[in-house]
Amino acid sequence: VRSEPKPKTRRKRGTSAKKTSAKDSAEDKQQEAFDLVLETFEALQAERSSDKGIWGSMIKQALKRRKPGFNETYYGFKTFSELLEEAEKAKLLKLQYDEKSGGYIVMAT
Repeated sequence: VRSEPKPKTRRKRGTSAKKTSAKDSAEDKQQEAFDLVLETFEALQAERSSDKGIWGSMIKQALKRRKPGFNETYYGFKTFSELLEEAEKAKLLKLQYDEKSGGYIVMAT
């Protein structure tokens, strides 16, 4: 029998494991978005049988037809253009900015 109550101790939370898993899942989502864009781009290129570029907006429209619930913000991007820019940084595709429309023309690397 104790004369004094046992002091309550706080458990430390395992934050380091959660942070890395959250980082991994964000990277996984980003890679999934890149895969969806590339698959759609390649399918559109095959249909057109041309080596010319394809408008980024056309890729997004086709992607939304293939996967109606697609939203770039789910994958961590504010805009579809930001998604395309990151894919270019990863050297997955090449972008050409169109001054007139303000959009991107996507080309194979």
